[in-house]
Amino acid sequence: MKNIKTIYKWILISVILQTAFLSWLNYVYLPNRGHFKSTMYEAEFLAVKNRSYRLPEGADDISVSYDSLYAAYMLDGQIVIADLDGGREIKRLGPAGGKITYHRWLPDREMLIYAIKEPEGRSGRVRISTHDVIPDLDRSYPDIKGLPEGSAVIDIELSPMTNIVYPKIQTSKTRARIYRFDIMDNLSLMFKTDLTTVVKETLYSDNLVYQVAGERTRVRNGKTGKTSYIPVKQAHLLLDIDGRDVIYAGITDKSGSVSEIRYGKAGTEAAEWNSISLSDPAAADDIMITADGSVYIADRQARTVECVKGVEGRKGQTDGSSEKQSGSVGQDGSTGQRNGLSDFKNGLSDWLDGMKEQLNGSKRQNRSSGRNSRSSGQNNISTGQHDVSSGQNGNASGQNVPASARQGVTAAQDRKLIRYEGRLITMLDQYIVYLDGENLVLRTLEK
Repeated sequence: MKNIKTIYKWILISVILQTAFLSWLNYVYLPNRGHFKSTMYEAEFLAVKNRSYRLPEGADDISVSYDSLYAAYMLDGQIVIADLDGGREIKRLGPAGGKITYHRWLPDREMLIYAIKEPEGRSGRVRISTHDVIPDLDRSYPDIKGLPEGSAVIDIELSPMTNIVYPKIQTSKTRARIYRFDIMDNLSLMFKTDLTTVVKETLYSDNLVYQVAGERTRVRNGKTGKTSYIPVKQAHLLLDIDGRDVIYAGITDKSGSVSEIRYGKAGTEAAEWNSISLSDPAAADDIMITADGSVYIADRQARTVECVKGVEGRKGQTDGSSEKQSGSVGQDGSTGQRNGLSDFKNGLSDWLDGMKEQLNGSKRQNRSSGRNSRSSGQNNISTGQHDVSSGQNGNASGQNVPASARQGVTAAQDRKLIRYEGRLITMLDQYIVYLDGENLVLRTLEK
């Protein structure tokens, strides 16, 4: 018993001495003896401004990066990447014996993804690669082999957030295959389908959204493999998905033109989907949806573009080159309820975008409270539950409006048309992009 007490005594003494020593070391000896180095990085946010680049003769298949700083085009069988601010060519990507069949920019970074068709005897083989402009870095996915002869990639849908890639490969005049690369570059065949099947992918979740001609639009969950339908049965024409995973689908008339656009998120009820009624039905190819959720209708013969839905559903505005025309255009009457967490993220993004605009010295006024409004971003962060919009018409309730009340709603203000010269290329969040002769023109938009 005496020995046990002695052992406990020395254990207690040892603990006390260790505690005292470590306390002296932490609070007396170490303070002011260490040194650390802090590095501050300054990020430069380039101003939104008009840009122009003279293309060489023979340039074709032109695309522009999301931030309008770079352009890519085909020339002599190669992809040429040009710096639009510097006005110079900076990179050429060659097929290395094959043929480049497809290229596009990623939706949120200066990275180009492209596909090469490589003959392999009596069977086909394709390779998908990426080029990151800033570090000048190239990488390739594993080759897709064993395809019918002449097979070629004609579309690539991808999510930079999930690193899931869905190539669409044409295998005959009427058939195609949809493949999937996961984050580990493992390849799997999703399904075989008609060549006319429209395929899209959500940005923040692994959802493959596709629509077979004449059938309802499906949503396939990449994790579970389960397939569901979008809730609006009449909207059977899949148009696009914006940067916030909102799906846009069209209701067509007897001629096949889109007379109404319905939009909402996968997994929600039909009553939560908003509506845009078009005064003049438009072809699907003439409907352009940007990452920030703006919807434009192009009239290529008149060389005009009309914004039928701006950020948060408000009418878009143009710069001084716009033209007013009386009339009414369908638009949604409510922003609808949002998930609190989603609004917090969106609000934070809005606030950061507002800060960027201040750093850029932007003098634009009368902005809608969307991506570029700092005050709206702060309101969204503070509430974290409801969208706050303060557009010119002030119509935002943060509550769901029945579909019947949304449909056919018209705007009281005048229509505004964006005029351009030459051939329309695309619409970006802040730009209209068109080809005027040999000049690639990016003209700013005021929203």
